[in-house]
Amino acid sequence: MSKKDYYEVLGVSKEASDKEIKRAYRKLAKKYHPDVSDDPNAEEKFKEVSEAYKVLSDENLRARYDQYGHAGVDQESFGQGGFGQGGGFGGFDDIFDMFFGGGGRSRQQRRNAPRKGSDLRYNLTIDFEEAAFGTEKEIKIPRTEECDKCNGSGAEPGSDIKTCPECNGQGQVRSTQNTPFGQFTQAKVCPNCGGEGKIISEPCTKC
Repeated sequence: MSKKDYYEVLGVSKEASDKEIKRAYRKLAKKYHPDVSDDPNAEEKFKEVSEAYKVLSDENLRARYDQYGHAGVDQESFGQGGFGQGGGFGGFDDIFDMFFGGGGRSRQQRRNAPRKGSDLRYNLTIDFEEAAFGTEKEIKIPRTEECDKCNGSGAEPGSDIKTCPECNGQGQVRSTQNTPFGQFTQAKVCPNCGGEGKIISEPCTKC
């Protein structure tokens, strides 16, 4: 039985861009994945779609396919552990690898891999299909900016900012108590300046 044209399988033209090919694959993979589809032929269709995407998403394989057809890619792409031998995309882990850079690593390798830190953290709830097949959402992240009127001093321009006389600018006051076990020194936030170490006579009216 001859194979279908890969472009026809994904429903795209031969001039389709990489983004168009990826978009078509996501749509069909979501439709035919055996774990979510009720189609009795879902597994076969999913393998067919995945095989087409594997070739057309690779620049070199796509060029060979365009020139030689299936004969140009069958042996190299699928001769060892390919789709015909039970390889390919068997579960959602593989889809995550493709879309999020897993590169075919095992679960254990992904779990132990170091994570790059980030400057901001934003908790966003998405559903399972969005996680598996990708989504785009707009978010708003609140941030604190320096007041352009007082330049972050908190005082009205031209007003005085004095060092707190109670804590001498330390923001903390210490008290010492004598007990049967010796002396104990306790530090607490200065009640006069609220821990700022300074006294603002005229707070900035903007911030």
